[in-house]
This record gives sequence, C-alpha cells and structure tokens, in this order.
Amino acid sequence: MNKLKIYNKFLFCFFSRNGGVSKNNFSSLNCALNKGDLNKNVFKNRKIASNLFDKKKIILPNQTHSNIVLNVKTKNNKIYNADALVSKRDDLLLGILTADCAPIIVLGLEMFGIIHAGWRGVLNGIIENTIEKFISNGEKENNIKIYVGPHLKKASFEVKDDFIQDLRKNVYNFEDYISLEEKKIKFDFSRLIKSKILNLNIKKLSISNLDTFSNPSRFFSHRYCSSNKIKICGRQISLVGIKNN
Repeated sequence: MNKLKIYNKFLFCFFSRNGGVSKNNFSSLNCALNKGDLNKNVFKNRKIASNLFDKKKIILPNQTHSNIVLNVKTKNNKIYNADALVSKRDDLLLGILTADCAPIIVLGLEMFGIIHAGWRGVLNGIIENTIEKFISNGEKENNIKIYVGPHLKKASFEVKDDFIQDLRKNVYNFEDYISLEEKKIKFDFSRLIKSKILNLNIKKLSISNLDTFSNPSRFFSHRYCSSNKIKICGRQISLVGIKNN
C-alpha cells in the first residue's frame, strides 16, 4: 500500500491511512497531532513513514490553506508557517498532511518540493508560487515533473453558491470546473489543478485517479468524516526527499 516511488535522484510516497499504530477513528497511520489520538502514536507513525526513507528527519509545515512557499535551507526545528516547502538538502524529507486536499510533489533537477493544495490555496496561487520558487532557484520548466496524489474528486466534491462566488472571483473560466449532476453542483478540483500546472508550461504531469472520500478504508477524508458524523479526522502523510547514493 505504502510504496516508495523513484524519479531520477528523488524518492517520494503518498501514504495511505494504513500501516500504523493508531486506534479507532485514527486507525492506523494517522500522522497529525489531533485531539483524540495519542501523541506517542502519531510520532511512531511518522517514524514508520520516515523509515522507508532511511530514517531521515521530516520537515512538516504548519498548514493554514495559504499560498506561502518556503525554502528549507537548514536542518533544524524551525516552525515553517507555509503550505508548500522546497529544498535541495539530501539529509531531510519534506512532508505535508492531507485528508481531501491534494498532496503535490514537485521535482526539478536539483530542487524538490511538496504542496498542501486545498482549494483556497489553489485559487490563491500556491501552485504558481511553488513553481516560481523553483524557477528563481535555477530550475527550468521543461525539467520539472509534478505528481498529484489522491484527493477529493469531482464525484464527491459538492459545492454551494458561496464557493462558486469565490471561484468566479479567482478563475476567469470558472464554469469549466463546475457542473450540475442530479441537482447537485460538483467541482472538478483535479481539472483546475491540471489546468494551472499546464498553464505554467509544465508538461510532465501525473495525477492520481483515487478519490479520498469514496475510499475511506484507504484514506482519511474530512468530508467523509463530516458526512458520517465522525467528529475528528486523521491525516495521511506525503513525503519527498533525495535518495541516498
């Protein structure tokens, strides 16, 4: 279930919710420090994940659905208030936590990055800001490869009028990403992500077809928990780093 993927000099993984030590609603590889799960279980789960990468240190940002991207240049315990991280260091892992938002891995020739892509962040430029960080650090568009992990798909992404107004303000062709299905308005999050990436002249792109909502045994899904009156939802982790020689 949780298998490393390799691209050139990089290793990455979009982890599922399985393979950890947490119990009950957090079963089992919950990697978020939430009320309800034991901190010791969360830290064990993060260690299980890092062990696949030769036990490298994990850098996780404090995610707030922003469009902030930060470059991790030192190995320390600094708190990064951001929703995307980039680095060139070979002695650490960059990670994010998701439960319906899209985990996005960005790989260049030397730089690697990871994005916590919620709809707010995507509308406000988190993808564009991350690619700009790559370009400003010497990477070229034609050398960048992007992988988008499991996230909330159109069939499960019902929205209301207030969401559509936000979409209208930020996306000129917003109608391309919404449709009426059985009297419900659905949002095609995957299509918007793909469009934004292609508009940045990046052609090397892979998008998962897995929907977090409709696969509750494989993934944590905030929307699934809310729909089923499960008060607290865990988070799966995604990690990326440079493989050892």
